[in-house]
This record gives sequence, structure tokens and C-alpha cells, in this order.
Amino acid sequence: MFNHTLMKKTTKVFVTIVCLTFMLLPTSIIQAQSIHKSNFAPYWQLHLTAGTSLFFGDIKQNKFWPVSKDKNEWRMGTAVEISRQLSPVFGIGAQALYGQLSGTRRDANQYFQDNYIEFTLNASLSLTNLFWKYDMDRRFNVYLLAGLGLTNYNTTVYDLSSGAVIARLGNGYGSSFGGRTLEGILTGGIGYSYQLNKHWGVHFETTNHIMNSDMMDNHPGGKFKYDFYNYTSVGLSFKFGRGRKVLGGRFVETASPRSQAGEARPGSEQKENAKTRHSVEKPQAVELQPVQPKVSSQKQEVTKPKPIPVKKLSPDIQAQKSIIKTPPPPVQPRLEYRVQISAHFGRALSTDYLTKRYHITHFTIREDMHKGYYIYTIGAFDTYEQARTARDTLRQVNGVADAFVVAFKNGYRLSKLPK
Repeated sequence: MFNHTLMKKTTKVFVTIVCLTFMLLPTSIIQAQSIHKSNFAPYWQLHLTAGTSLFFGDIKQNKFWPVSKDKNEWRMGTAVEISRQLSPVFGIGAQALYGQLSGTRRDANQYFQDNYIEFTLNASLSLTNLFWKYDMDRRFNVYLLAGLGLTNYNTTVYDLSSGAVIARLGNGYGSSFGGRTLEGILTGGIGYSYQLNKHWGVHFETTNHIMNSDMMDNHPGGKFKYDFYNYTSVGLSFKFGRGRKVLGGRFVETASPRSQAGEARPGSEQKENAKTRHSVEKPQAVELQPVQPKVSSQKQEVTKPKPIPVKKLSPDIQAQKSIIKTPPPPVQPRLEYRVQISAHFGRALSTDYLTKRYHITHFTIREDMHKGYYIYTIGAFDTYEQARTARDTLRQVNGVADAFVVAFKNGYRLSKLPK
């Protein structure tokens, strides 16, 4: 039976934790995303775990450590969870847990056995990304867990000496499915994860599950005001929804003609323009020398009554003359858009590593420096739309979930995109 007053209190506590998390979230995101606001892309994860399930309540021989002889208190559990990482710091998930519990109390001549099915909604808070700058290449993560849910259990209490059944909870007489007893729970704990590659990871978690009553062992009013159990587990996690198909950087070859021929270095257009002007100016000085007789013709107009007609210049010579008189237009700064795939502070990354990780052709990756970071980009696009198309391809096809568009002017990365 529910203790509604306690449920209201536990719900308020959980809502307070979530609200505090959301208050910390904007600051943590700004601190974590040191390169660009889109340096993180949300993703899904599937978790499978297994571990120990231990009871803490009134029917228990020792206060903390479980007994392993004469009615063993060690039990196991297994769980599946799907979660969504919304930011480098904050994530949410839904978990289904099945486990067994047992407790022995020799001075009371009792022991009990229990099996439960639990459903919870959880929130996770990454301590690693909260207190250190977010790094998409970081493999480890320490995080806090908090959740709220329901547990559905069957409990049978026995006489320790004779083995006779003393009491039953649930077992066809409860209010939940299958006649189980239904209770509200509040969960909290800590976890550690290590990412093996871009999809697979391992993690270790320990969480306490506080019951809404003191009735799980059918022994109310004892030392424990509320029964609770601990689930300590190890498991595998799988990231998905990020595009697993590999095309080896084909988009770079088709996105822009500049990428196929090898990207031109900033300033190369200036050199080509200078060469072009030099090649035009040289023949101009030679071909315009015959125009000098124009001075003598003007003198003849003064001495002779009949002026000598001046021969008109050819269109080619007139065009060359206008080129000499008109100053060349100023050279515009070179602006291009690229797609940034990685960054590392103070130490360069191997392009071979990036090539293998993202399945991108080696020669397409370019390395530059920006505010102490080694940044790695792909492509050289004239418009933001072209770069955005390449970015989407990198995210969906090559699995570079953190790819984003950046702008370069004269070979230097701008802090923000031009308007």
C-alpha cells in the first residue's frame, strides 16, 4: 500500500534535483563546448547490465555485509535501459530491472526471499564534463544518477528453523500485474563509463533504491524506517542513431570542384592575378610606342594651314591604353567555409588516427592552429550551404557526430561565422 505523504516528499526531492540540474545546464554547456556551440551532437544509448542485488532492512543478519552461509543473502539482478544524452552534462533514460532479494535474521528465527520487477525514469549528470572542458575524444566519464519509479514484488517469509511459510506479500494478492505488491521508489547512485570506440562502451554503476514503505520484508517498525536495496552492476552500452555506413570521404570529392583538384592555398589567386597583370603590361609598352608621332602631328597643325588627320587607334590598342590608365581593383580577402571534425588543446593529433576513426581519406584532412588548439578540417567551400551539406554527410554517413561548419579568411579561422 502506498504511503502518499512520503511519495509527495520523494517526488518533491526528485523534482528539485532535476530543476537544479537544468539550472546548472546552461553554464556547464558553455564551459564544456570550448571550441563551438555545436561541437556536441545528442545521441542515443542502449545499456545492458548485470550485477548484485542486496537487501537492507529489518530481516538482515548484518547491518551492511551480507551473509553467505545458512540462507545466503547474495542475490543477482539484470537490467536494460535506453537513454538519450541531451548535452555533454545532462541525460535522461528509462530502465527496466529484474532482481531477487533475500534476508536472514537468526535472532528472530526468520528469513525471506523476494523477486521484483522495477521500472524507473532516470536522470544523469556528468561530473567529468561539468568540471572539465568538454573533449569529444575523452573516453572516460564519471556521472551521478537519480530516478523515480515503481517496483512490483513478491515476498515470502519463512521460519528459519522449520522452513514453514509465515507470511506472503504479493504472490497473487497484490494490486500490480500478476498479483504483485506495488511500491514507489526513489533511486540514486554514481557510475563510471569507458568508451571503447565510437559505438561500444563499458560502465560500472552502483545505485540505492529506497522503498516507499517498511513492508518488503514484512517486518515494519524495526531499525530501518524504509527498506531499500542496492543494485551494483557492470554492463555494455551501444551508441546508435549516428550513421554506421562508411563511404570513405566520398563527399569531399563530389561536394566541390576545389576539393577534387586539391584545395588552393589562400593568396594563390593574388599571385595568379599579379602574373596576369605582368604579362599584359610587358607587350603594352612595346605596342604603344608607334603612338608617339601624335606630338609631331600637333606641331604640323600650327605651321601648315591644312591639318593632317590623326589616324585612329585600333580597338586593341585603345583597350590596352585604358588598362594602363585604370588602376587595378583591390584584391578581396579570401573567405572559405570548412567542416571541423576534431580539436585538441596543446598537442597535435595523428591524421592517421582521424582517418581510421572516421574513415576519411588522408589527404582531405587539414591541420591549423586556433587559440592554442590544433583543429582539423575538411573541404574548402564558397558558401555556407555547401559546407552544411558536407557537415550533414559527415554526421550521417561517416559517424562524425561532432562535425560543424567554420569559416576561414586568408587561411585563419574566424571565431564565429560571418553574417
